[in-house]
Amino acid sequence: MIADLLEFDFLRQTFITGILIGIIAPLLGTFIVVRRLSLIADALSHVTLAGIAFGLFIEKKFTFMIFPPIYSGLVFSVVGSIFIEKLRSVYKSYQEIAIPIILSGGVGLSVIFIALADGFNTELMNYLFGSASAVSKTDFITILAITIFVVIIITIFIRNYLPYRLMKSMRRSPVYMPSKYIYYLSF
Repeated sequence: MIADLLEFDFLRQTFITGILIGIIAPLLGTFIVVRRLSLIADALSHVTLAGIAFGLFIEKKFTFMIFPPIYSGLVFSVVGSIFIEKLRSVYKSYQEIAIPIILSGGVGLSVIFIALADGFNTELMNYLFGSASAVSKTDFITILAITIFVVIIITIFIRNYLPYRLMKSMRRSPVYMPSKYIYYLSF
């Protein structure tokens, strides 16, 4: 059965991509739960939708393609996570308010860019719902690079991050990296 699955290139890429995501999702998920940011995936998915809609808008209106819309979604997601952390540092007493603010902004931007790109089209629906055969070689290489990056970063900085975030009594222990950078690195 597995041999049949790995016989075709598109199924092999999809299968290995699923394994890679299965490796990094729990690694990152533990840090997200510890920081009480469980709903960040919802907020960043809406921000990513805004990025993809922006990429499709640029592609449609200016008839040139600088980069695929998935990369504009990735950029929007990273910027959204940085904004969430900035808002959390500004509103110390109300840190949980950062996620709904970014989520609402992502929904608003999505509606604006979808409207500017003349509404929903089949390409946007493909990005939203996907397909098992839609994992291209480029997507596979991108996910592989992200997986390698995440595993390396976690391996290098885990001993800095765990004492700082998990045990309040150890927060004054010497860390090998300034705490501000540990926060941004965890996003």
